[in-house]
Amino acid sequence: MTLVALLASPGFAQSPQVHHPVVPSASVAAEDGPGALWVNPANLAYDPDLRYGAFFDATSDQSRVDLGATIGTGAFGFGLHNSLRDEAALSDWSLDYATAVALPERLAVGLLLSWNFIDGGDNYVAYDAGLSWRPLPWLGVSGVAQNVGNPDPNSLALPRTAAGIALRPLGRGVVLGVDYARLFEPQSEVVPASFRADQLLATLRVRPAEGLYLRGNINTSVDEAGVEVVSAGAGIEIYFDGIGAGVHETLSAATEWELAPVASDPALPGRSAWIGTDEPGESLVRSGRQVPVLALDRTPPYQRTVSLFLADEGPTWLEILERLRRLESDRGVRGLVLQIDDPNLSWGQAAELRERILALEQGGKQVLVYLSGNPGNVACYIASAASRVALHPAANLSLVGLSVEMQYLRGLLDLVGVEPQVVRRAEYKAAPEQLTRFEPSEPALEQMDALLDDTFDELVAAIGRGRDVDAEKVREWIDGGPHTAAAALEAGLVDVLLYPDEIDRDLAGLHGGSVSAEDLNESPQPHSPWEDPSQIAIVYVEGAIVSGEGSPGGLLSGRVSGSKSTVRALERAAGDGQVKAVVLRVDSPGGSSFASDEIWRAVERVQEAGKPVVASMGGVAASGGYYVAAGSDAIWAEPATITDSIGVYSTKMSLGELLDKVGVGTTTLSRGRMATLDSPTEPWDDIQRAKMQELVDETYGQFKQRVADGRGLEPDEVENVARGRVWSGKRASENGLVDHLGGFQDAIADARARAGIPASREVALVEYTEREGFFAALAPSLVRSFAGSVGLGREDTVRARARALLAPLGTALVWAAYPEERTWLMEPWTTHVGPH
Repeated sequence: MTLVALLASPGFAQSPQVHHPVVPSASVAAEDGPGALWVNPANLAYDPDLRYGAFFDATSDQSRVDLGATIGTGAFGFGLHNSLRDEAALSDWSLDYATAVALPERLAVGLLLSWNFIDGGDNYVAYDAGLSWRPLPWLGVSGVAQNVGNPDPNSLALPRTAAGIALRPLGRGVVLGVDYARLFEPQSEVVPASFRADQLLATLRVRPAEGLYLRGNINTSVDEAGVEVVSAGAGIEIYFDGIGAGVHETLSAATEWELAPVASDPALPGRSAWIGTDEPGESLVRSGRQVPVLALDRTPPYQRTVSLFLADEGPTWLEILERLRRLESDRGVRGLVLQIDDPNLSWGQAAELRERILALEQGGKQVLVYLSGNPGNVACYIASAASRVALHPAANLSLVGLSVEMQYLRGLLDLVGVEPQVVRRAEYKAAPEQLTRFEPSEPALEQMDALLDDTFDELVAAIGRGRDVDAEKVREWIDGGPHTAAAALEAGLVDVLLYPDEIDRDLAGLHGGSVSAEDLNESPQPHSPWEDPSQIAIVYVEGAIVSGEGSPGGLLSGRVSGSKSTVRALERAAGDGQVKAVVLRVDSPGGSSFASDEIWRAVERVQEAGKPVVASMGGVAASGGYYVAAGSDAIWAEPATITDSIGVYSTKMSLGELLDKVGVGTTTLSRGRMATLDSPTEPWDDIQRAKMQELVDETYGQFKQRVADGRGLEPDEVENVARGRVWSGKRASENGLVDHLGGFQDAIADARARAGIPASREVALVEYTEREGFFAALAPSLVRSFAGSVGLGREDTVRARARALLAPLGTALVWAAYPEERTWLMEPWTTHVGPH
């Protein structure tokens, strides 16, 4: 809130007036609470959290009382102020609106508009403008101009400018602010002797314990005679679960350190009190009995889809992992309830979630996993990490093992008269076999059998460790599945059968008394307005890789990653001075060789800018998905990640016979030996096929060289593990194609270390999405204001199942949609090893 001086002199009016109240001991460079819009509106851009507060300020004799309230989120804020003056004979009101925009390099600008309604005087509109810069986590510099243009016709609220600096030598533990302010003389014939044009304010905020803050200030006037102490004050703030209250009292030197006669004058204030939010999640006293609940009943998106107004599909996958990670160090949290209802996670995501559960358990925080619906292999894999597993009494536990269905279209194509044209390199590159064969080749069967073995072994080992049984017992469970709830309980697969309304009672027994079970997605998540300006950029490569812009996908296919949009994101990261490292999250079966190489080059340019790039592989990062990651400084994958597939193919469909069958005649005229190379009606002749094989071989050689250079291998070593073969993350690690086994957050920690950012320092994770849109590009802080945490809703299972059933057609549609792409680095569209 703002530090506007009030003049209590008969030379002006019956009583001083201000268009908003004063926050005591607040610096223009340091204030971030619910009253920040009244102190410096630019500071709103640094805090995306929902904030609200109510304020009270009064003189000791109650001759003046100020009441205020604010509410805001992110870059927006609203305020309401009522001033009762002359012993409540007059009642003035002001209504405020503030907005701020975050600019590059931790700069922010803000504007406040104030509509003032003066009892017994002229109404007017005023505005404040602010600028802030926080280049370092311990340094902030700000300036603000208030009552710009002297809009008050009553000469009560004075124009004022202020500049301040904030220092945080011990982080949030100590915040020191120094402000220099200049008041402009009132438009009056008489200027009172008490008027001080120049003021110097020193503020201090100390955090002796979590949830406890002490404030203090010294206000001085500056003139030719020197510096004179005008007032000094102190206050205390206490927070419980992010909601706080504070009191403040200032003594005046002018009245021999008596309580001041004018409450809203920062030089001569009286008593103040306020209640509201300022420090999300902080609590002076914690019961230690919080057990957050996380419900997963759909697939969390990697990237948030941003529209003009609202943009939310629930928390992103990274946000969920980060929330779980924070629970590990939260002393108020005793455990976690994880409710799983067919979220359709990949094996890579399941492993990452399982790692978070294990970390909580190892920290002494018990996790209860509640399974409903008909939980399958992935749900059992995740749940096995928890110390307690509960199952709905009417559910069936579908722990039945793994299968892969490989569908082939050659018979259908022959039936309708479509002749597939394919060249490839090499024998394990099985994706085009969907078009050319009636059944899988021996190399295709060999690699899929190996992939099934590795995934099955991981499933068995994980369940065995979690349920404390040997591998043979787990295989008996799998071969005996699916299990009714009663049978699962008797076998020891689960610990208890519960209806949802019985979970609280079970938690009380588990934790020795009642606990507070709140939705994790709705719990306050701390966002430090003083985040270290060092950022780690998260760039996603998700779905098929194609040239041009990306898209969210449709019925038959998921999200498509466009090379232009991905390269654009990487270029932003390379050019942003705040970004110190990049994590490339890849969950893609591959795609266009040209588009993949464009992204590979963009990764190299980030490294040339002196920034490390660490790749994190999700459920699948194969073929082109591996290509884009090959040059990274380090590659992380989960043991069950489907990866590698270093191979190339080219394909087209010859529709001549089909067109003849339906009565369409085609006459082709051409000039040049290769003019019909891409013709949809003419098959390749021998020379054209040889040319296409030459192109494929050249691309294959380039792919291998990219891998050899990136992973420090010899070309012959790459050839031994390439030839189009798919490997599990575990095998890829053994082959030198993956550097480390681990998840998304392991890759982030690796990137932080490679960038030289100490683990003790806060760092911002900035997710660069493909299609942010005009509004997000213009003002990211505005978008963050709307992108709050909401609960996860159920995924459209009809669409998900349609994609799985029609997967081969989805792959063909991708090929058909980009006929200009001649060579492909892409695995079959579906790569889940299921059932789930």
